[in-house]
Amino acid sequence: MLLALLLAWLLGSGVALLAVQEETDEVLDSALVETGQHLLGLGDAVLGSVTLQGAPAGFAAHDEFVVYQVLDAQGHLRWRSHRAPEAQLAPAVRPGLLNHGAWRVAVLDSRASVYRVLVAEPLAHRAEVLWEAALAMLLPLLALLPLSWLILHLLLRASFRSLAPVQQALRGDAQAALPLQGMPQEWLPLLQEVNAMRARQQMMVEAERAFAGQMAHELRTPLAAARAQVQRLLQVLGPAAPPAQAERAGAVLKQLDRVSALAARLLELARVDAGLALRREPVDLKLLARLVLDEFEHGGQRPPQLHLCEAPALVLGDMDALGIALRNLVHNARLHGGAEANVELLVEPARLCVRDDGPGLDAGRLAQLRQDLTLGQGPQARLGLALVHKIAEQSGALLRMRSPCAGGRGFEASIEWVRP
Repeated sequence: MLLALLLAWLLGSGVALLAVQEETDEVLDSALVETGQHLLGLGDAVLGSVTLQGAPAGFAAHDEFVVYQVLDAQGHLRWRSHRAPEAQLAPAVRPGLLNHGAWRVAVLDSRASVYRVLVAEPLAHRAEVLWEAALAMLLPLLALLPLSWLILHLLLRASFRSLAPVQQALRGDAQAALPLQGMPQEWLPLLQEVNAMRARQQMMVEAERAFAGQMAHELRTPLAAARAQVQRLLQVLGPAAPPAQAERAGAVLKQLDRVSALAARLLELARVDAGLALRREPVDLKLLARLVLDEFEHGGQRPPQLHLCEAPALVLGDMDALGIALRNLVHNARLHGGAEANVELLVEPARLCVRDDGPGLDAGRLAQLRQDLTLGQGPQARLGLALVHKIAEQSGALLRMRSPCAGGRGFEASIEWVRP
């Protein structure tokens, strides 16, 4: 805006200077001609009786912007102003206005061509007039630009300051509409479009969540039936079955178990999205850890090593949601740490930590994983950690991850309460 103002001012000043130059030349040329006419009006009685033998005595030193010379018919200098040069101001040309050397000269002849009057003005004086006019138009720009910058700065800051509620709304609940009351009129169309876009996006997210939950629920029965059929097939085949057939049936059973676990996690995700972890009640983290370990023992899996603190470990949260989070942390450690990885579960007064000694992640992949979990997208946003991240947020806790842990290996994920 300041650049546009500067260019507009310079363009306007240029046009004004052209007009000033034209009008100044017209006025000053007219003054030269009028002066010559007055000199010619003195008549022969005056002009003919004056013979100039030297520069006449003048007044005290002062600026004179108009000089003149009076010549007779033979071109001899008869009369001149005391600042006029002795040399002829302009060559013997016909009467009129012309530029000669450093002068703007008006040439006038008497009716009988007895006398010729040359009236001149320095061209430098006209340039000085034009330059002073340019300065008079451009100097205010030096004050106008900083003043305009200050006014624009204050106006824009005031305008954007009124958008502070919008900024807070964008940082807060993604489902809440942006406030429109009290917003600048110019911003209303944009804010209304953003509200419409957020509403459409929320509808799409809700539709996807509902579809994932419904599909996971519908898949549980056929998956269980298929698993039972495969188990029945293995029983029918018995020990005498060909190794290739038994291996294929076992692979199908593992894939069914994997899909069943995925469906269970999708159901858990739907429950978490519905606000499962928003409920608040005292939760004993030690008791929660023991319950989760019992589930792994009864499921035929090797439970992680448990390390309990001596101090009480009570937090406010939901027992079921935190159980889902802890199971997913242990499952994630076993899945990505490797079959031979040792998994440890540490319970502290306001912290649940699951650690493995697997290969872990490098700094770049860990940073990308954190970003993906924060944005809720990306190929590395593992379903288990995504669930834990949501549950931690709803429980008023933080999901912290660290890798490597020791010896350049290992991965550690913990749920930590700032205020248990």
